[in-house]
Amino acid sequence: MRKFIKNIPAGIASVAITLLVAYLSLSPRPFGESHFFFFENADKVVHFLMYFGLASVYYLDYAKSRLPHHTHLEGEASIIATAIVLGGFMEIAQELTGVRTMDLWDFIANTAGALAAFAFIKLYFMHQFRRYLLKGSRRKSSSHRSRNEKSI
Repeated sequence: MRKFIKNIPAGIASVAITLLVAYLSLSPRPFGESHFFFFENADKVVHFLMYFGLASVYYLDYAKSRLPHHTHLEGEASIIATAIVLGGFMEIAQELTGVRTMDLWDFIANTAGALAAFAFIKLYFMHQFRRYLLKGSRRKSSSHRSRNEKSI
């Protein structure tokens, strides 16, 4: 699985998730006629999760493209800002479709999802992601001794 993830060209996952979010945001009925929302304002949870996923994929795609180097805060901030701006554009575009309507609370849920993705990845997941993708790709330096070697 690691080799598969490493071999995906940078940007492909970001483009795919952007197209999926655009389809789900602009399609009049992306899931057909059935309503599966189980409580009032459940669509806000869906918006949160969509933009959490979108920002996460953007962020991880950026991190993968920077390997073996670390990401920069400027790049991370611009990625999250891109997800937030896209959320705003999607809300405006919904109004222009004539079928769906723009909603400020949807935009707030989009923004919260993108910010939550940034916090989760930055504070928790990035270390595991880098370690997973870099595992086995580093060579041991000849100047460093392994833990099992004993000094003479």
